[in-house]
Amino acid sequence: MSKLYLSLLLFILCLQSHSQFNFSGVVNEDFIDSTVYLTTIDDYNKSSLFLTEKIIQESAIDSLGQFSFKGDFLSEKNKFYKIYIDKCNENVTNYNHLLNHCDDSNYVIFIANNNDEIYFPLNDFEQMFCSVKYTRNQNVAIHKIDSVQETLLVNLQDSKSDKQRTIIYKNYFKKLQKYSKTLNEPLAELYAYQLYSDEKSFSRISYLDDLKTSKYYKDLEARLEERYPNSHYIAQYKEDLYRDNVHDHIGNFNIIIAVLGSLLGISLLVNFFLIYKKRKKKQIVDYKTVLSPQEQKVFELMNEKITNKEIAEKLFISVSTVKTHINNIYSKLGISSRKDIHQFF
Repeated sequence: MSKLYLSLLLFILCLQSHSQFNFSGVVNEDFIDSTVYLTTIDDYNKSSLFLTEKIIQESAIDSLGQFSFKGDFLSEKNKFYKIYIDKCNENVTNYNHLLNHCDDSNYVIFIANNNDEIYFPLNDFEQMFCSVKYTRNQNVAIHKIDSVQETLLVNLQDSKSDKQRTIIYKNYFKKLQKYSKTLNEPLAELYAYQLYSDEKSFSRISYLDDLKTSKYYKDLEARLEERYPNSHYIAQYKEDLYRDNVHDHIGNFNIIIAVLGSLLGISLLVNFFLIYKKRKKKQIVDYKTVLSPQEQKVFELMNEKITNKEIAEKLFISVSTVKTHINNIYSKLGISSRKDIHQFF
């Protein structure tokens, strides 16, 4: 019987040893007596922020610079986590933490679950989180993607022409996309997606163009759903895709609206002009009520398109008198030449 109890005890201990996480590390002397925080990342678009409500454990750094996070309360499925460290020794609710204004702060984002063990050696502040020891390749997938991105950005800084920069712009997100897929971890691809699709990323325009035709994004959605069904990351990813597709359609829609607006504006101007002419035509006075009898005779003869001399001969008046009548006619009827006469008849 004692052997049975011993076997059960060993079995239970064995289960416990394989169902606990252990994230540990060491920092340089600058961070001794500081606090390290383990946080969960529920919104991958806010992965760079230090959100106090997402803290799930904190660890004091001992005199040897060591820290450790242990427990068995993490998700059995992979999730994004972050270890954050800074030199702000005040309470975690201090505004410096909340606004990320702490001097000499740093963090590492990684993918893990309740069974993982990871060791982060923080030997030098300029080379923090290097030489990580881990149980699975997924644990350092984010670190590898960040390294690839850093290489691409260095190439961008070293480029010496607009043509080179244009090529880097176009290839940047494709290289991140292609590399992240080789890691065989949809969450790693999701992290890379956040880097090149972000509204502040210089590659966003290229990404939006690619989104119109590429099947990659729907394929990634399928891989996420297969590996992590019901994960809130999937819902967020779908919302981002929908937003970006709508954003693109809105852009096209705005162009259409601008064209239609221009056509509408032209149409309104034409209509206003026609209405104005129509109103002007309607407002033409009866010349017989405005002109004197002699001016009426001159005006009617002018409509027959005869010369001033001929008018003078018909009315037995001088040419100068005809001209005087014509000037009066123009003034009274608001016209400036003979071509405007026909509208009064």
